[in-house]
Amino acid sequence: MTGELNAQWKRGDPIEYIRDQIPEFEVPGYHGERYEAWVPDTLDLQERATLAINGLTGPTDPLADYEIYWRASFAHNPPMMQHGYSDTCQAKFMEALPLMRIVSGSDLNEEVDRRWMEVALHMIGPDGLPYWPKGGRPWALFGSGGPWEAGGLNADARQFSLPWATGRLMGAMTLYGLRDGGPLWFDTVREVVDGLAELSIEREDYAYFREGAFGDNQPRCREAPVPTGLASSQVGWTIQGLAQVYRATAYEPARELSGKLVRYLRDHGRFYGADGRFLPNQAGQHATRAHFQHHVLPMVGMTDFALATDDQEVAEFIRKAYEYGRANGEPLTGYFAENLGSEELEHSEICEVANMIGVGVKLAAAGVGDYWDDVDRWTRNMFTEGQLTPSKADWLSRLSASQPLSMLDLAYQTTERMAERNVGSFAGWPKANDWYAGVGPGIMHCCTGNGTRALYYVWEHIVKYDGGKLQVNLLLNRASRWADVDSHIPYEGKVDVRVKEPVELSIRIPEWVKPAEARVQVDGADREVRRDGRYVDLGEVKPGQVATVTFPIAERTDTVWIEKEKYTLVRKGNDVVAIDPPGRSCPLYQRDHFRRESTRWRKIQRFVSDERICW
Repeated sequence: MTGELNAQWKRGDPIEYIRDQIPEFEVPGYHGERYEAWVPDTLDLQERATLAINGLTGPTDPLADYEIYWRASFAHNPPMMQHGYSDTCQAKFMEALPLMRIVSGSDLNEEVDRRWMEVALHMIGPDGLPYWPKGGRPWALFGSGGPWEAGGLNADARQFSLPWATGRLMGAMTLYGLRDGGPLWFDTVREVVDGLAELSIEREDYAYFREGAFGDNQPRCREAPVPTGLASSQVGWTIQGLAQVYRATAYEPARELSGKLVRYLRDHGRFYGADGRFLPNQAGQHATRAHFQHHVLPMVGMTDFALATDDQEVAEFIRKAYEYGRANGEPLTGYFAENLGSEELEHSEICEVANMIGVGVKLAAAGVGDYWDDVDRWTRNMFTEGQLTPSKADWLSRLSASQPLSMLDLAYQTTERMAERNVGSFAGWPKANDWYAGVGPGIMHCCTGNGTRALYYVWEHIVKYDGGKLQVNLLLNRASRWADVDSHIPYEGKVDVRVKEPVELSIRIPEWVKPAEARVQVDGADREVRRDGRYVDLGEVKPGQVATVTFPIAERTDTVWIEKEKYTLVRKGNDVVAIDPPGRSCPLYQRDHFRRESTRWRKIQRFVSDERICW
């Protein structure tokens, strides 16, 4: 049917959405304070978010309503991007883009935002479900391999709905509603919740969806086998979207359906043990491989459900699963293998790193466990090294140019400024020492959607303000309306907090520092502090004052095994400043400048948003 619909198709033809007319709406601007500041030249997530705006809006097709090219390949000469079924991951981009603009204030490619929001409304069918069209998208089912993807779709369906992708689309529309303040997006997302509830199959105290996509012309099935193993993980996206809707709107059907899906996944999906361990992708006597990302991604959704509903039982289950995942990764860098239980060397996915960070930061912020040091280590190393920076893009372009010329299909693929347009995105299959080591195309943009959202999670929780109390959880650069955090780490063991509003200030000391070795000063004068675990409580700090914490920092060497290979790491604080052996294609940890003992400074423009979005 896709071929018949697109028999006369040519690039630029309109996409045939299920809904022609949509309501009028405005796109709120991103307002806030902008000012120049001299800051330590250390990891700054606002800068990374600015890059991420390019990585979210650059690899899009303006002739197809800015639909993303999910696949970006440096294994071709010239490097190219390609459409396919997995472009449905665009729902992740639609959720992440407003978050990155809140962090950075960037208006780069702002025309993409409005069109994506229009597309979201055009996709809503009369039953409340979003539908992805085939007409005008000849690539709609290209590469849809698994039975949990498009396997159950009627051949003559003109549109198809996907409960898993609907979850992330609900997240995007909920964000639109939080920013807009009007009824349009919340009314729409409640319709989506009702459509999902009608689509679900209920059994006792749980619910699930039949495997596969659903066509616009298909009757709702009330009987279907319970998906298990890898197929069960797809509801993780849906659980999270429903939890986000409930937290923002208190819409009770969203809570009810999310809870039923949690009970299905946890108790009937045969994908997790009762102790949180990751079970194999498929049941069977000889099954051993457990896909890490497909296990950890639903954990993010279940975490949001547990926190939105104060479900302590689910929170405790996630804590166990998180600690199982951590124990089966490399904790110093944050390297997690794509598959556990594999006899072969497994590359990582930044999806996995991002979602482990997401679970860790949410559990830590909620007081379920003290995982701030996990978040700090993994953010500083595998996570941010996995983002494509301009220097890495140059390296990869040279690598691609050394390969034989490849043929292209211009109906699906493009080479136009491929490397430049993907700067700010995240690696699909990195090694411990190499951004791209020849496995896969280089980028699968599910990692960009998950990576950019995790970036917001970390940025949001660097500081916490509540009722006049300001808590600094992570010693990373961060501008806020209450205080600016300037981190000298890893040049020096030092952090400055420049206070803007009167606050009761506390600062967390990282695990590699002995609390007694931390010296606390305000405007250069020693300050007596109260210690609460790893936090030092400075008491009242007034606007204009600078609170400074200093502590020893030195290089130390660790010999570790990362996914069946031996590495030597040189670390200062939590930052890996050198790795041996080095990578070959696009080596990571090119950080010689961090080995200096005095801080390098730079002048930047900081942005402090007027919005506070708890996500």
